[in-house]
Amino acid sequence: MRFHYIAPSTLPSRAANSVHVVWQCNGLAQRGADVTLYAKRAMHDAQQLPQAVETTYGVGATAFRFETFYSALTLGDNLRIARHAVRCIRRSERGDAILSRNLYATFSLAVLHRIPLLFETHQLETGFRKWMQRAIMRCPWVTTIVISEHLAKYLAEHHGAEPHRTLVLHDAAPAGISPVTITERRDKLYDLVPEAQGTWKQVCGYFGHLYSGRGIEIVEAMAAARKDCLFLVYGGTETDIAARRASNRQANLAFMGHVPHPVARDLMRMVDILLMPYQESVSIGVAGHDTARWMSPMKMFEYLGTGVPIISSDLPVLREVLLDGANCLLARPSDIDSWLAALDRIAGNPELAARIGSNAHDQYERQHTWTRRAEKIIEAACEL
Repeated sequence: MRFHYIAPSTLPSRAANSVHVVWQCNGLAQRGADVTLYAKRAMHDAQQLPQAVETTYGVGATAFRFETFYSALTLGDNLRIARHAVRCIRRSERGDAILSRNLYATFSLAVLHRIPLLFETHQLETGFRKWMQRAIMRCPWVTTIVISEHLAKYLAEHHGAEPHRTLVLHDAAPAGISPVTITERRDKLYDLVPEAQGTWKQVCGYFGHLYSGRGIEIVEAMAAARKDCLFLVYGGTETDIAARRASNRQANLAFMGHVPHPVARDLMRMVDILLMPYQESVSIGVAGHDTARWMSPMKMFEYLGTGVPIISSDLPVLREVLLDGANCLLARPSDIDSWLAALDRIAGNPELAARIGSNAHDQYERQHTWTRRAEKIIEAACEL
């Protein structure tokens, strides 16, 4: 099956949508699809893009083809991607499958040209874009893919009508994440992170952006309360990292900065506890966008894959995947005592830590890889 994937992304970048897009294309390719990805590239020379994608995301440079353009401008990127993709796709053979996260391209192809396709959306649009989103999802020849049951519910409420056809597919993680044994974790971590050396009771890891609502204040408070534990924080923009380093002088709290995704996934396997302290309002770095009610964080599935015990905020949408005491421990989002109790419970009960880590990894392998997700997308495309 030939797939056209239309992105809302610049490649490579640190944006979560670019990570999702690249890995989903890779998952489709691994399931035998011939994939062409339409996006904007961050460099003049198109020949540099495959290697840049491999370095940034850890995806093989020849897994799929790129149809991209370069522009120094950022305003109107999605419109330019849409124009480029629609022009190419309308010249291609009918019968090819189309998967689009680009609202403008989807509207042109599905509503104006009545071409069957899969439309993946991760948010509730507003203004004119809301009208476009509703028109797309009401087309009988469109399957709307959403990342959580909660988003499906909120999407129907937002538009006063359900999509003609809905497919709920949670986000995912790359296949092949293998746990590191508990006895090997520290030595492997020391090799990669000399700053972690010491007689720490536990080494806790946070991976992700430092935007409002991501819960970095919880990590800082935990570090202040548990001086015998080390807290490693990976991710964030240079501005956010500098601000956090300037305001935190705790010896057991280290803001390590941004690392490429393959390195981050490796590091996740080597800590003792992984932290996911989302708050009840979560920013994606774009003004006015709060995803806490319907999000499906990619790092949650990467965390599951590591086999390392997870402490996560107890939010309704996360309970679509997480079960307290089975594949994680859940803590009240802003209650530091609840987080400390969960940390102490894992530190004091190795059997519990091993059990929830093992259960998490098993669930990841069964349900939450990009290849598993790709299989369901291909099935849905065959039904259009």
